[in-house]
Amino acid sequence: MPLQLRNLRKYRFGPFEVCSETGELQKNGRRIHLQNKPFQILVALLEQWGELVTRECLRQRLWPANTFVDFDNGLNTALCKLREALGDTAEKPRYIETLERRGYRFIATVEEFGTKKASSLRELEVHKKRMEPDVFLVEIMGKVVYGPECQQIEWLTAELLEEGERKIIFDISRVHLDSSGIGIVVMCSSKVKEAGGELRLAGAEGHVKAILEMTGVGKIVALYPNRAAALEGFAGRAA
Repeated sequence: MPLQLRNLRKYRFGPFEVCSETGELQKNGRRIHLQNKPFQILVALLEQWGELVTRECLRQRLWPANTFVDFDNGLNTALCKLREALGDTAEKPRYIETLERRGYRFIATVEEFGTKKASSLRELEVHKKRMEPDVFLVEIMGKVVYGPECQQIEWLTAELLEEGERKIIFDISRVHLDSSGIGIVVMCSSKVKEAGGELRLAGAEGHVKAILEMTGVGKIVALYPNRAAALEGFAGRAA
């Protein structure tokens, strides 16, 4: 299924500005690092500011029905990280109010701006499946170029790491990369490595293969002719 961003709006509240397209949270013009799930909670609250957003609504948005996680612990952890980024507290909220046993409400005044038409968003198609008990395959189709596609790949990698995946194969046999796309792949590989895992690339052909070899990406990210070759020796090996 196409991996699409749900929303193209920007929001302002207090000293903060949020861009849902780029996944950025800024305070007084300076970017604040915020992981994907806390950011998605923030966007969900901003989309319905002043109204109750139930815990079940957040569960459906952040954790699909076939995802097995400790939802209560995961949501509470994500909310703590979000409140910390905003300098907010549950006891004396300025932004996020807890409605006990029901959900949450964004209570500050929000300005919405910068809406774009959905048709302007390029699609990047992604299919995910488990090849072995500890190996996860991501098949990417489309153009990984400067723009929202790079953000999508970054978010996807972050989500996989949050879910505990450490052996990841990107099948890029149907991908077009530019310099930004190469940069995001290298960055994602570094993040996986920092988490104690490994990212492998499979199926690069033609122009993409030539660019990867010319730029020396193979010295940083392991390249394989196909997914079967990438899997060989990967499954069962300690990350």
